[in-house]
Amino acid sequence: RVFMKKKIFIIVLVVILVGIIVFGGVLLLGCTPIHFHSKAEDGQIKVACVGDSLTYGMLVFNPFANSYPIQLGKMLGDDYHVLNFGHSGATACDDVADSYRKTLDYKQSIDYQPNVVIIMLGSNDSKYHIWQDKDHYKQELVEIINIYKDLPSVERIILGIPNAGFCVGNKKDYNYDISIVNLPLVIEGVKEVASEYGYQCVDTYELTKNHPEWYKIDGVHPNADGAKAMAELFYEAVIA
Repeated sequence: RVFMKKKIFIIVLVVILVGIIVFGGVLLLGCTPIHFHSKAEDGQIKVACVGDSLTYGMLVFNPFANSYPIQLGKMLGDDYHVLNFGHSGATACDDVADSYRKTLDYKQSIDYQPNVVIIMLGSNDSKYHIWQDKDHYKQELVEIINIYKDLPSVERIILGIPNAGFCVGNKKDYNYDISIVNLPLVIEGVKEVASEYGYQCVDTYELTKNHPEWYKIDGVHPNADGAKAMAELFYEAVIA
């Protein structure tokens, strides 16, 4: 019986250790919805980074240190407080299951009462089973922008154009069903909304389109170097 108990104990211990290792790996690759949010200090300018997995930092090694919002916060320094409200798979469109407005991250971003909001949503909207047309996307994007614009705390809104993608292998579209046909329409839509309503616009598509070395093997999610380049571009917009 003693031997059996020891054997069971060892098996349980091994299972626990393997579980910890697996969970740690998943966590460090940005494959969870977990955020670690600190509290802003009095006088800090609060910046909310709203978006999908490109904002969250999926597949960036240790997104809690290397996602673009975290790197942006380091660049901006102590006068700013930057939080990552990215949610993997999220869309600007609200009439689908993956709507950003149906997520906890959305609610938390509102409760944060930010002064500056960076919104980069659209890659997932391009998927064939979600996409309707450019006008519909623009309407949905404007609706979510207006929600943040109407917050008493918000002073500025910055729109991000989604990153470029790279087809992997023999695929005709990007991974995760992101459409190579519709993504350019998303980009046009963001630019048109920025122009029509007078918002700052940061073009991470132009930044990334010639840099496949900034991407993980899925061709969609930038690595830490790509996230750093994005952060530098957003930094210039925030301090402008």
